[in-house]
Amino acid sequence: MPFKIVYLSKNSLLLVTIFLTLLSGYMGYLNKEKIIVEIPNLITESLSCKTQSSTNNEKFEAFITDQPMAQQLLTNLCTNPVINRQYGKVEVHWSHNEQEISQYVGKGIANLALVKENVMQAFATQVTHGYKIIAQYKDYSAYFFSLKEKPLLTKEYLWGKRLGLLDYPSSRSGHIVPKRLLTELGIGDNNMQITYVKSHEALRELLAAGKVDIISSFWQEQDKERFSANYITPIETQVSGSKWYLKMETNNTDLLCALQQSLFELSNEIHSQYYSTLKLDSYGCNTTTDAQPVEHSNDEP
Repeated sequence: MPFKIVYLSKNSLLLVTIFLTLLSGYMGYLNKEKIIVEIPNLITESLSCKTQSSTNNEKFEAFITDQPMAQQLLTNLCTNPVINRQYGKVEVHWSHNEQEISQYVGKGIANLALVKENVMQAFATQVTHGYKIIAQYKDYSAYFFSLKEKPLLTKEYLWGKRLGLLDYPSSRSGHIVPKRLLTELGIGDNNMQITYVKSHEALRELLAAGKVDIISSFWQEQDKERFSANYITPIETQVSGSKWYLKMETNNTDLLCALQQSLFELSNEIHSQYYSTLKLDSYGCNTTTDAQPVEHSNDEP
């Protein structure tokens, strides 16, 4: 069939141009609407309860990065007598997402937060929002694990290796410390095969299955069942432990002391070696506790 050229009049060309312009604008509007609709809420994971003060509209919000702790923390907070007097509702949120962390602690939304010290320092929260450390967990070490040999902290050894890391940048042992080492050695992400996962347990599963050559994590006593202590290499031996921060907008010492008591009780109830090493900061509270750091392997989340 021969190719045929069709000529349009000036009016027709004008109409076509207007039509295409309107169509383009409409499609852009649809795409914009689609983007707006698909943006998820920042905080999607939380638990809540109502206190005995049913007429009180104030809400006590806690933010942590450890999901398994959430339910037990909620229970302890909701049975706390001071919180029951001062607040009508308790919410516990958890996330490793940097944007969500910045929302809750960077903007001072959380009344109580369990995060790393470097996060709070980055937002200068103790100055801007009056956060105070009321309890903290002991420092620990970050290690490279291997299945069949002891890892070396050299450029020659690590170059091209398959490495397992955590996909949340706030983790010291699973992200910050190893990434800093790689930078110091001049190894870029494209010089290694890096696999990112959601938890330290998932890292261990990767290594045990032979899907990575090395992982970066903490060492705990039960790791001896799957891995050899001869095949771990410390990257950093003085990693700052997580800390509990309370936003002190007023000199609410009743709340501070009551929360220290609840956190101490939580440390005795939660099934975690690391979280049982809670040390309470001294504020003159008559807290019924003999909490002291103990020497054993850590399982920092």
